[in-house]
Amino acid sequence: MPRLPSQVTLSAVAFILWTAAQAASKEAPAGPGDACLSCHEKLAKGTVVHPPVKNGLCLGCHEPASDKQHAFGFRAEGKQMCRQCHAPRDTQKVLHNPVTEGLCLFCHDPHSSDHHVRLRKNIFDTCTQCHPSKRIQDRTSLTRHGALDPERNKLVCVACHDPHQSDHPKRLKDWPPMNVCFTCHDKPQETQDGEVMNMKAWVDSHEKLELRHGPVREGLCNECHEPHGTDNWRILKRPFPPEFYWPYRQDLTYALCFGCHDQRLIESEKIAEKAANNEDPAKDLAWGKRPEGDRLIRIGVTGFRNGEENLHFKHANKVDKGRTCRDCHDFHASPNVKHIRDSTRFGNWEYRLNYQRTVSGGSCWPGCHVERRYDRVAKKENPR
Repeated sequence: MPRLPSQVTLSAVAFILWTAAQAASKEAPAGPGDACLSCHEKLAKGTVVHPPVKNGLCLGCHEPASDKQHAFGFRAEGKQMCRQCHAPRDTQKVLHNPVTEGLCLFCHDPHSSDHHVRLRKNIFDTCTQCHPSKRIQDRTSLTRHGALDPERNKLVCVACHDPHQSDHPKRLKDWPPMNVCFTCHDKPQETQDGEVMNMKAWVDSHEKLELRHGPVREGLCNECHEPHGTDNWRILKRPFPPEFYWPYRQDLTYALCFGCHDQRLIESEKIAEKAANNEDPAKDLAWGKRPEGDRLIRIGVTGFRNGEENLHFKHANKVDKGRTCRDCHDFHASPNVKHIRDSTRFGNWEYRLNYQRTVSGGSCWPGCHVERRYDRVAKKENPR
């Protein structure tokens, strides 16, 4: 009867077999796929895995660099490697610098990542590592844009900008900028300044161009708004009063409006210059036809006057109860010429303005006073 090995002998055999197995597991893999991932498994641990990695096609990008050693190189350099599978990202007018330099891997991880499109960091952190001023602007602005809040807009920066290329300034995804804005503002939006109405529906309901404010007419929301945040109401670029009454302060209260309009519109109590009497309001569309940097100075400064009496001055140039532009005008669009509102809100009270236009003047009959008329040529007498 054969002799059974001792317990010591069995332990020795088991140790030898375990050692051999460990040595075999550390041998260089013979090729792509599971053989590579047995050692490089961490490369595929992200939630977003590059398809070549997921499918074990390592040799699509890498190639053996030695017949004797476990060494691999790249099949192409820089963006040429990516272009083996991806379409060119440098065929349009405005290119992102990393694209121009072929630095795809500065933003993207070629194997896997836990972030959108295998970015090395989340979108906002990826963009602001080169654009830190936008991070500072977003963090320090008193009025912040909800589009840069990842909880409200997961795509943040790339919701508006194409990270590779575009045919539009700032690599915007569409033109004019209003088309980009309306990808979110096609529905009511809650903001820190209160609800913003469905702006796309409101603008679209005023099809005639003369019923839209000049910047809106050309789709240039960015002429008035700063999409990365400001210290002003509604992320406006310059100060503009948000309430019904506001004291007038030169160069401050209407700094936004006076970027285009003549400041005398509010500051001159009487205007002797001949006013424009235009039966066709479409002929007043001068906003987009002025020279670059030039202000929109209408003939006669303003047509809202009774004889020489400037009624803008009378309404707005006050220390205590200066009526603000928004009380009578809608600065996006309105069914009336000169963007006159149909109705306005005073506290919880909303009332109609009952504005009527004439060739050389007009009249209104709001809740705050009886009907009063004005005429630029022949001054009207009104009840007090």
